[in-house]
Amino acid sequence: TRLSLCGLGQTAPNPVLTTLKYFENEYRQHINDLKCAAGECRALISYSIDPKKCIGCMVCKKVCPSTGIYVMPNEAGKNICGIDNAGCVKCNKCFEVCKFKAVLKA
Repeated sequence: TRLSLCGLGQTAPNPVLTTLKYFENEYRQHINDLKCAAGECRALISYSIDPKKCIGCMVCKKVCPSTGIYVMPNEAGKNICGIDNAGCVKCNKCFEVCKFKAVLKA
C-alpha cells in the first residue's frame, strides 16, 4: 500500500475512522432509515403542526422566511397553522418561536 510522505497525510482519515467507530449506529440510521436522531440534518427533518395544540396565534407564520406555513380552519372553524414541507426551508424558526409546542420536528 502507498503511504503519504507527510505525517499529516497519514493521519487524515483518523477523524472519519473515529466517528465510524463510536457513532456507527448514527451513520447506519442516516443511510438505511433516512433519519437523524440528533435532528440536525436538514435533508432528513420534517416539520408538522399539531392541530390540537395550535391556537392560531400565527407567530410561526410571521417568522417563516418561506411559504412553508399556511393557514387553515380547524374543526371548530378557527384558523390554525399547518406546514407544507415542500415549501419549508427547514430554518427551525417556527419550532423555536411556538410557545405552545404545537410545531413538531421529526
